[in-house]
Amino acid sequence: MKEAQYEVGQYVVYGTNGICMVDNIEQMSFTANQPKEMYYVLRQNKNRATQFFVPLKNEALLSKMREPMQREDIEDILMGLSDNDVNWIGDRRDRAEYFKEILSEGVSGRLLNMITCIYEKKRELARIGKKISISDQTILKTAEKLVQEEFAWALEIDPEEVPAFIRKRLHIQEED
Repeated sequence: MKEAQYEVGQYVVYGTNGICMVDNIEQMSFTANQPKEMYYVLRQNKNRATQFFVPLKNEALLSKMREPMQREDIEDILMGLSDNDVNWIGDRRDRAEYFKEILSEGVSGRLLNMITCIYEKKRELARIGKKISISDQTILKTAEKLVQEEFAWALEIDPEEVPAFIRKRLHIQEED
């Protein structure tokens, strides 16, 4: 039987679902003919009614779990953002696949660079009276939510304060 890496009461980030608490580690089965196996029972921090069940035997799902970042991790990410390594891809499907791959990695410098890339494209299109696609808007919203939640958690600030914190650290003027 696989040993649990996380403990009950510990907070983790679970994929794009944000910060969750390990509510329990228990043996369960979801169907009558399935043998019982060990699961992490995760409870989402921002919506305590939402739970996730992660089997300890499923490496793919376990790989989506990690400890939340600390303040030092955030400072390191922001200090390393000098070069935008995320470029706009013209083909919508290729771009969506590329951006979803970055999203699946969780909060990182690449994710912040992706947000910057989308914002730059959004401004460029706005100048000619156009908008980014719905799928790009959805990806942007998801990315911003992940960054705000995890940064707020690590910095012990309100999520609404995160954009100002990032702008201040990167010496970016707020747009009118």
